[in-house]
Parts: sequence; C-alpha cells; structure tokens
Amino acid sequence: MAIEKCHECEKMAEEVKGRWLILGEKEKGFDWMFLCIQCVRDWRERGLGREGLSSTEILAQLDKEYPLNKHGS
Repeated sequence: MAIEKCHECEKMAEEVKGRWLILGEKEKGFDWMFLCIQCVRDWRERGLGREGLSSTEILAQLDKEYPLNKHGS
C-alpha cells in the first residue's frame, strides 16, 4: 500500500485514505496533488458553507461523500 504526503497538512497517509486532485494541465500530462481525507473534508466543508448549508447539513454531506472510517481509518 502506497504512503503519500498530504499537500496541505504534510502528514503521511495511506493512498486509499486520501484523494489525488488535478490542479491543472502541464505540457505532458497533469499537475497532481495528494490530500489526506481530513484535508479533503476540510476543503469540502468550506465549499458547502459558502453554499449556505447548515452545520448539520454539512456534516451529513461530508459523512456521505468522505466517511472517515472508510478502509479501516
């Protein structure tokens, strides 16, 4: 199982406990970054808050999209 360093918090995480995101396109391929699942949730939480969701709605959406206990975490 691959271990990656989170681009945001710099903690080490198993690849299955995070997400690879495309930042943009380069001449030969894409520019990628890895985020641990907690940083993905934090990023998504900010976006949902900007959309006007309540704290309860945000938590429910985060748990549906990015559960913390997936793959035994």
